Amino acid sequence: MTPEIEAIRQKLDLMEDKLIALLNERARYVIEIGKIKSEKGLPIMDPQREEAILNRIAEKNKGPVSNKFIQDIFKKIMDESIKLESDV
Repeated sequence: MTPEIEAIRQKLDLMEDKLIALLNERARYVIEIGKIKSEKGLPIMDPQREEAILNRIAEKNKGPVSNKFIQDIFKKIMDESIKLESDV
């Protein structure tokens, strides 16, 4: 591999590490929300919140990846979040 490619791959590795850390930090917040919802008897699912998230991220996305790609990733993140909240 060329040194230029290797240098870029090292940057990608660091970004992936940061993404993992951020996803786990998000999960900890989700668990906190799940505890509060459980204590207050609130439903886990909030379709309006999910729709608001998907709309917000589409507005924030400046590419080059498509809104559909970003929204699909966030749908998966939200699915996992629902599981985490449900496990509380």
